[in-house]
Amino acid sequence: MSMDTLDKRIAPVIILLIVILAMGAHGYWAYRVATLLVFAIAVRSMQLLVGASGQVSLGHGAFFAIGAYTAGILSFHGWAPGLATVPVAALVAGTAGLLFGMPAVRLAGPYLALTTFALAIALPQVLKHPALDAWTGGVSGLSLDPPRVPVEFLSEAQWLLLLAALWCLLVFVMVGRLLRGPCGLAWFSLRDHPIAAAAIGADVAKWKSAAFAVSAAIAGVAGALNTAIVSFVSPDSFNVFLSLSLLVGVALAGPRYASGSFVAAAFLVFIPDLAEQLSREWTGVVYGSAMLASVYIVPIMHRLRKHG
Repeated sequence: MSMDTLDKRIAPVIILLIVILAMGAHGYWAYRVATLLVFAIAVRSMQLLVGASGQVSLGHGAFFAIGAYTAGILSFHGWAPGLATVPVAALVAGTAGLLFGMPAVRLAGPYLALTTFALAIALPQVLKHPALDAWTGGVSGLSLDPPRVPVEFLSEAQWLLLLAALWCLLVFVMVGRLLRGPCGLAWFSLRDHPIAAAAIGADVAKWKSAAFAVSAAIAGVAGALNTAIVSFVSPDSFNVFLSLSLLVGVALAGPRYASGSFVAAAFLVFIPDLAEQLSREWTGVVYGSAMLASVYIVPIMHRLRKHG
């Protein structure tokens, strides 16, 4: 059995174990574990983009924000029930990813990265614009009512944990099937041998745009679930640091390994809290140092696992 096959089978088991362990936990920890699953989804979206299609995005936090705001606006105005906001957010974020990706994928390397970076910088400012206050709440954002729990014997935290786990499992299975099918074959070909793929008639722009759209839709799912957990959205929650963190998450998880996304998500969710406990004045320095050290150390561990 290959490492890739084993990895794909381990990911659902990890999700199940996380849910079983967290269901009996205190409400706070159930919320934190649900957030971990949300960031595992977000990291998986980046793995698909970077690892499968070879495109680097420094602005994927923008699609996370689009999904979060779509869910927030739908819930705040009562236009859709809570459960329906996630697929709608995926559709809106995926459409935005497609529209952005169609011209952007004609760029490559640092030029594509800088273009997506500009998107991450611009979107929070757009969300703060007074013309959109009625929709987005402007600088203050939108405060939402807690989600309604449809099952009486579950607490709110447990319900959100189960919802996050269900979407996490769905996303991981879907990405696995895509990567094993014609889409994956096309993406890997364009990543590894772009000139050869174009020479045999592969539509480079089409397949790269498709990867961007699917990855953006998955990031939108993560954003919508995050809105359900925190019951709040504001422009400052989706700054450039979020996009950079997701890219670091790929470095921590590895570009291919689905199980690694949970390790990366745990780092992104729990290390900032740990850094703040160590030093409130130097939180950013401690977290940045841990992130920088991980970027150097983890790839070495991946190479050792691959050759060992």
